[in-house]
Amino acid sequence: MKEAILARYDATLRGLGRKDRLRTLAPRAGLDFSSNDYIGLAASKRLGDAVSTAIARGTPVGATGSRLLRGNAPEHEQLEADAAAFFGAERALFFGSGYIANFALLTALPQKGD
Repeated sequence: MKEAILARYDATLRGLGRKDRLRTLAPRAGLDFSSNDYIGLAASKRLGDAVSTAIARGTPVGATGSRLLRGNAPEHEQLEADAAAFFGAERALFFGSGYIANFALLTALPQKGD
């Protein structure tokens, strides 16, 4: 059974290769707008060093839960204060993902009749 499945996969891959439809995963030079690392932080030595220093200092490496319950840390509040100052805003709020930020925004701002 396992051999039959592997043979079918192999035949499919060979067929795709003949049609020049196999995808190459080699990194390309230039700006990266197709991933979540479009500003290149994943390979930043400076950021890596800062993270290592923060971990050595005892900064938590995980939220342990919702910020509302027990997942809030002084680093969150400092980051938000720094962002508010940078943008000239009264307050700033960071979310764990773009999806959650959009969800919060679109459920809080629009009101009945908008």
